[in-house]
Amino acid sequence: MQRGAFTAPALHAALSEVAVRRDRSFITGLSYGVLRWSIYLDAALAPLLKAPQRLPERVAIILRAAAFELLIQGAPRFAVTNEWVRITRKTAPKLSGLVNAVLRRLEPPADLDEATEVSLPAWLYGEFRHSLGADASAAARGMLEPEPFWLAALAPQAAEILRAEGSETARGPVPGSLAVRLAEPLAELESFSAGLVQPMNPSSLLAARLLGPGPGDRVLDLASGHGIKGAVLAAAGAQVTSVELDAAKLQRGKENLARLQLSAEHIQADLRTAPAGLAPAPFVLLDAPCTGTGTLRGNPEIKLRLGPADVEAAARLQSVLLDSAASLTAPGGRLLYAVCALTHAEGPGVIDEFLQRHTGFSPEPLDLAAAGGEGLELRADKSGSYVLPVSGLDGFYLASLRRDG
Repeated sequence: MQRGAFTAPALHAALSEVAVRRDRSFITGLSYGVLRWSIYLDAALAPLLKAPQRLPERVAIILRAAAFELLIQGAPRFAVTNEWVRITRKTAPKLSGLVNAVLRRLEPPADLDEATEVSLPAWLYGEFRHSLGADASAAARGMLEPEPFWLAALAPQAAEILRAEGSETARGPVPGSLAVRLAEPLAELESFSAGLVQPMNPSSLLAARLLGPGPGDRVLDLASGHGIKGAVLAAAGAQVTSVELDAAKLQRGKENLARLQLSAEHIQADLRTAPAGLAPAPFVLLDAPCTGTGTLRGNPEIKLRLGPADVEAAARLQSVLLDSAASLTAPGGRLLYAVCALTHAEGPGVIDEFLQRHTGFSPEPLDLAAAGGEGLELRADKSGSYVLPVSGLDGFYLASLRRDG
């Protein structure tokens, strides 16, 4: 993997040169597994290495990959050791003896602290404990497990057509969400090209559903990114205006809407101030930029580069964007705040400060029954709820805010 790269695009580029599908699947599982478990794996390897920080990067990666197979997947020691020693002889022959010795002696580490047990930096596990209390360990462990391939079905016949194409489907925890085992790459399936499905985690789908507009209702999708949530709302009949600073993201959103045969208005604007000429709407969604700490299953590299200062910076930006969102919420309207982050500062911290500044807004309970998310595991506070990242879900903080009429 490329140093400093995001996992998904870096892996996609690397796999473009791998012809055999089974090999691509193995490499994908191994790459994500090593990144998810890297802190734990390094703790297991450290007692067997005199100076782990001085190892060539290729050898460090070899040791982590082998340790993942041995300690997490339970693969046979003889086979794993022989294969990775063989690979080391090709890339760093002088260190093949070291790799052989380490792998023959490697055992699960004992007496680890809670953070290392769940492969998180200590400061970040402390954030989880602050936000989630007794659910912190379950949340962290949940993001160490592989997830299904999730799709949102935007047409009633989507699941049937997927199965006709040879894919396996199972209902997800939010109505319209599907856990899918694809028969072919997604882009080659008719169900995708015909705009019947959208790749989307059920937690993200829930956020769109919770906003709750009806057909014809006007919606502002602020900090819309690639417009995925806006697409779900447009598919339900809402009149969506997507507002995003990044022109490239707006363009990808337009292209995706064309595939889905949907329409929305697109505005490029910096939401640190409310865009001039944009009228307030009765339904406003702010899916704010965040640290992404609820998505460590799919983006495990985040925990290896993130620091406390990043959380503070994200919360400051979120507060500014919320102020703009408030000014764009019509009297009596609903403002839904969503972040795929599990830190207190980006969730209750931002909302509590917002409610002190904006006395004309009040928190309201999330209507899970209307959104169909009653079966999800949530941790509620006085202003919103965390969606726990278990069973393949991303972690989110969601808060519904009603403006006085």
